[in-house]
Amino acid sequence: MFKKTFSLIVITVLVLGMFNLQIIRAETKDNSTDTFSQSSEEFATNMEELPFDLIEDVETSDYKEKSDSIISEEEEYSAEIDFDSSSIEFTDEKGNTIEISLDDEDLEFKENDDGTIVYENENEDYQVENQILDGGFRQIYTLESEESPKEFKINIELEKNQYLVEEDGLYYVKDDKGEIIFSIGKPWAVDNEGNFIESQYTLKDNAIYQTVEYTGDNYPLKADPLFCSDTINNTDSKYFGNSTSGKFSVYTRTCAKLFITANYALTPAMMGIFSNVPIAADMWAEVKADANFKKSISSSKVSRVFEQFVCHAINPLTVWKSSWNLEPWRPDLTLKQTYYAACNPKK
Repeated sequence: MFKKTFSLIVITVLVLGMFNLQIIRAETKDNSTDTFSQSSEEFATNMEELPFDLIEDVETSDYKEKSDSIISEEEEYSAEIDFDSSSIEFTDEKGNTIEISLDDEDLEFKENDDGTIVYENENEDYQVENQILDGGFRQIYTLESEESPKEFKINIELEKNQYLVEEDGLYYVKDDKGEIIFSIGKPWAVDNEGNFIESQYTLKDNAIYQTVEYTGDNYPLKADPLFCSDTINNTDSKYFGNSTSGKFSVYTRTCAKLFITANYALTPAMMGIFSNVPIAADMWAEVKADANFKKSISSSKVSRVFEQFVCHAINPLTVWKSSWNLEPWRPDLTLKQTYYAACNPKK
């Protein structure tokens, strides 16, 4: 029951953010029982209330193990995690490279747990897990006790033409042309029972400080900084079938799905602006730029396909599907109607 209600709440706020607010308010003014008018303050407070576990259900990229590191090499990116320095270096398909590391010389390599590289600081009672993801990378902090640190300095080594910036509560790595190279996910943390607890970033020079604010005793705590580069796997995205029954299958990268879930499922104030944030624009631009998309979907049907795309992204029950199937032959409905039709409305 919660998942159904939560999903409807997500679409409520996003509809308001994507369309003219006066029109939407006029449509819902005389319908006080309309689910789309519910308060955005009702949102997930525990990991179990989400259809996807943000820690346990995330798969790491394929990798090769060397004596002192692991390396992932894909067509669109490459990445390496160093065992000794607890650093992650990531290079996108355009050759943009950043490297992050935790500012703690006492972290020691513990193990390679199937692509999750674990480090430990026994004296301060915490662990760090570095992971390379499809389209990006992340760290997971495990704070074992009250004595564990609650603030972490993430050093970010940038190239000369790159800089860190905060805009409207979101953090990015940009180049000297103002183009986004990496989108940094919303900071979040949970206690041992899966309850979400307060966490935030502060930015200083070429470092991000993540703070976990907690006064309880439900240890261990876990926190997660996330960095995303590529959002859509254009190699796997394909059009299947014909104009009357075909579908364009979009393969969204793991990092982008995790970014969306953390930013727009956990923070009501953020949900309404999904279509206006850079990662959403980047995802849709990648889809439209695909040669198969241009060849198979006429300009007159792009709007209905766009509604299906946004619906898959904002619905917590569909965002983690293997592929988002966009079908131009389906009827051209509003986002609200498309959502009620499970993102693929019938004729």
